[in-house]
Formats: sequence, structure tokens, C-alpha cells
Amino acid sequence: MIIFSSYERLLIKRFLFSKKTDGFISIFSWFSIIGITIGVAAIIIVMSVMNGFREELTSRLLGINGHLNVYSQQNEITKSEFNKLNKIDYLIDLMPSTQTQALIISNNFSKGVYLKGYNNTFISNNHFLRNKIIKGQIFENNLSDIVIGYSLANKLGVNVGDNIKIAIPKTDKTLFGNLPRFKTLSIKGIFDFGMYEYDANVVFTHYSLANKLLLLEDESYNQVEIFVKDPIKVDLFQFKINNFIKKNDLYLYTSSWKENNSALINALNVEKNVMFLILTLIIIVASMNIISGLIILVKDKNKDIGILKTIGLSNKSLIKIFLSIGLLIGLIGTCLGGIIGILFSLNIESIQLFIENIFQIDLFSKEIYYLSNLPSKLNHFEVISVLIISILVCLIATTFPAYRSSKVDPINSLKND
Repeated sequence: MIIFSSYERLLIKRFLFSKKTDGFISIFSWFSIIGITIGVAAIIIVMSVMNGFREELTSRLLGINGHLNVYSQQNEITKSEFNKLNKIDYLIDLMPSTQTQALIISNNFSKGVYLKGYNNTFISNNHFLRNKIIKGQIFENNLSDIVIGYSLANKLGVNVGDNIKIAIPKTDKTLFGNLPRFKTLSIKGIFDFGMYEYDANVVFTHYSLANKLLLLEDESYNQVEIFVKDPIKVDLFQFKINNFIKKNDLYLYTSSWKENNSALINALNVEKNVMFLILTLIIIVASMNIISGLIILVKDKNKDIGILKTIGLSNKSLIKIFLSIGLLIGLIGTCLGGIIGILFSLNIESIQLFIENIFQIDLFSKEIYYLSNLPSKLNHFEVISVLIISILVCLIATTFPAYRSSKVDPINSLKND
């Protein structure tokens, strides 16, 4: 534990908070503090946003899609194959579905979508689709019902009860050539997942309708969504299911949510690491201010240091004094930056709305970032790590000026002055 004598504390105070005639020295202290504050706050805010973005995106991807998807090499999963999968005891839930690309047409406006057909028997009261309906209700056994997203409904200019046409890539041979299959459907409900990519591009209907459009047999599917106990360990479950498929000679294969979104997950990790390194440079630049400021302080106080050394002040005390000055600047800047960064991260949505209303701009485009609002999640370990790194950088930056102060020759400094 470092113990300071009364005269060392006095010298720290006099050197750090200089007299008005030596105002530059106190100005350098403030600039160093401001630089460190900005750097620390920026790192905490960016890391929180990246954490929130990754968690929000992952949770919504997992909430809408299965943790592990099973497909058939013959493009059709039969009832017997599904029943075999359903007997696996370490799976939480199985959701069979029939999915295909489709074209939605309404009011002379068309848009490509992804059609997902579900069996009502497997849609529980806690299913994500039931919980996200904001208008109308979920489709029942009526093969003319469809549920679409809030963003898609706005683009098409439709509401609950309106009719739309849907076409799929499958064609029928006629006297006039191959014609795509059309079906007129009634909008039963509108959902809002809060994720633009799904609200604008995915529609839901009864699986029998999808089967009919794709000419699949009744009680057959082209995909089974599997939900496991721990989505993070989906690779382990995938290995077990692949072994089960191989042992039972099933013509099936699997794909996990990590594989389907690997590019996005890797991009988020790389961006987070790069942003951390870039923003750390702000703290390093601010620490350079401490070095230059303390060197100027040592040069400016040469006469004072010479007098102090003449009356018996040790080199050890000088090093302690200047190390303490630099460390104090770093502590103040780090603490202020930490407080600002934490407060900003906790209230980032309110700040976003305030800035957008003031300047009439869109800071967070949902078409680009997939989410409807700017997410944020503080990671206590990361915040503490940033604070510690900032203090260590400032301490290292202070070492050279502190060592240089101990090398001041009192005879030359007094003789020159």
C-alpha cells in the first residue's frame, strides 16, 4: 500500500492544480481528462450496443426459427419419419412445417415472401406466432386464411379481412403452357415480431394449403424445426441427431441456426473486436496528452524540483508525486467516462428518439439493421475490463515523465534559473 506524507500530498495538489499564472498546466490536465472520458465512454457505449444487437438478433432468430432444422433429401418428410424423430427424448419440441418461396400480389403491388405452413396441432398457446399477433387472430383449419407481418401489410396497404393473391414457383401444365399456381387468400391476422426482416418477408398459413400448392401428401412436410434445451450447445444435439438419422437409415439431413447465420454471427464478432481496438486508440491518444503534459510540467518546475531535492526530497518521492498526478488524471477521466457510458447505454433508446426528433433523421434504419430499435446490453465484466485497461494505460504513460523528474540535476536547474 502506497502511503503519502503530508508534504507529498501538498506537492501533488500544487502541481496538479496550478496557480493562475501557470494556467497551462491545469489546462493540460483538463484536456487529458476529457480525452480519457470520451474514450472510455465511447468504448462502453459501442460494446453495449454490439452486445445488445447480437443478443436481440440471436434471441429473435431463435424465437422464430428452430434451433435445428431437419430436411429430406427427397424434399418430403413422411409421417413415419417424423414420428421416429418425435420419439427422441432429449428434444424439447418438434415443429413440422411446409415452406416455400412465394409471391404476394395485392393492389397491383407484388413482393417475394417466404411462405411457412404450420399444423395447428403443434401450435401451443405459448407459441411465438400466437404471442405476436397484434390484429385479428391466428389461422385455423380454413385453407384460405393467411397471417402476414405488420411491415408487409403496410407495404401492400391491406388489413385484416382483405384478400390477397399468392403464387408459388410450382407450375401447372395447360394448353397455354406452364402457368404458376395462384391462390386467393384472406388475411386472418397481422403479427409484429419487431424484426423488420421477418415482418416484411415471411407469411404463415395452414400446412395443408402449402402441401396442396407443392403437391405434397397430407401429413407430410418438407422441414422439421427442432427446439433443444440449450441453443448454444446445438452442435452437440446436432451430432446426436445425425447419428440417430444414420442409425435408422433415414434420408434426412440437418442444419443448425449457427450454420444458417454463421456469416452474420462472425461479422458481429469481428465488428465488435475491431471497434474495441479502434476506440482503445482514443484512450492511448489521451494518455499521450498525459505524457506531453507531465514532461512540460517537469520542465516548467525544474527550479522547484531543484530546490526540493536540495532540501532533501528523495527521487522516490518525486516519482510517487508525478505517478500520482498521472494516475489521478486517469482515474478522474476513467470514472467520468464509465459513468457517462453506463448512463448512455441504459437510456440509449430515449436518447435515440430525442436526437431523431430534434434533427429529423433516422439514426437506426430497420431496413438495414433488421431490428426496429437500437438495442443495448451492459456486460459488467467488459465494463470493468475497460476501466482497468484505461487506468493501466494512464499509469504506463505516466512512468516516463515520473522517472525523468527524478533525474533533474538540482545544481544545473538552479544555476540556469
